[in-house]
Amino acid sequence: MNSLLPLLKKLWICGLVAVAGAAPLCAQSVAPRIRSEISNSAMSPVKGSLHPLARPEFDTGRLPADTRLNGISVVFNRTAAQEADLNNLIAAQQDPASPLYHQWLTPDQFAARFGMAESDMEKVQGWLEEQGFSIDSVSRSRNLIRFSGSARQAESAFATEMHTYNVNGEKHFAPSTQLSLPSAIAPTVLAVGNLNDFRPKARVVYRKNLRPRPGFTSGVSGDVFFAPGDIATVYNIKPVYSSGFTGSGQKIAIVGQSAVALSDIENFQNAAASQ
Repeated sequence: MNSLLPLLKKLWICGLVAVAGAAPLCAQSVAPRIRSEISNSAMSPVKGSLHPLARPEFDTGRLPADTRLNGISVVFNRTAAQEADLNNLIAAQQDPASPLYHQWLTPDQFAARFGMAESDMEKVQGWLEEQGFSIDSVSRSRNLIRFSGSARQAESAFATEMHTYNVNGEKHFAPSTQLSLPSAIAPTVLAVGNLNDFRPKARVVYRKNLRPRPGFTSGVSGDVFFAPGDIATVYNIKPVYSSGFTGSGQKIAIVGQSAVALSDIENFQNAAASQ
């Protein structure tokens, strides 16, 4: 997952709603990268695809072949030229002296410049369907395909075995070996995601009567962390609150691999309100 964070950050920056005049930013179209037939007879490994906790000492056996695996994803990388172009664009978008300052891209504009060619996406989608997977979605930015299927289909498609693991008393599943992809596809793939159920863990566990510490500064990074009340003071939001604005009717999207428990949000709000 860590390898995906820079990609997600850049997608957030460049995927904003375009403003007038942004169209010239994306006057290019990408060239196809998959030029040979996609065949399971010639496979190449996907580096970094074996989870570090999928170890023999934790292995408890084979995952049942009919286990449903939902939301698997293939994430595509960028060429070196695309990567350099994107870095330059991001720098220009943040530079007030640049004519590209705050000239954001829509997902479609991002795709035309930094995504895969449409023909490549169609080829990979076709291969996934040939393996028996159902396609859930194809990203507008043309850098991800999400699909679902069974453990048996995943084993066949990615030349691995799906196993279960007992780690610190918790049962998980994951591929038991590094994944492989057809050699025609492999060089274009950054990662295959969601083939295991190891999820990030909260670093702080809510406890009753726990109160946020004001003015906390990290001894490692030197960064200063604020509780909600601190932010209201520093950014002078209190007058807005006093005028009656409560945020009612607004929506916030929380994106992550972990399930979000509304009780955690409510506990945080209650703790912050009582500080």
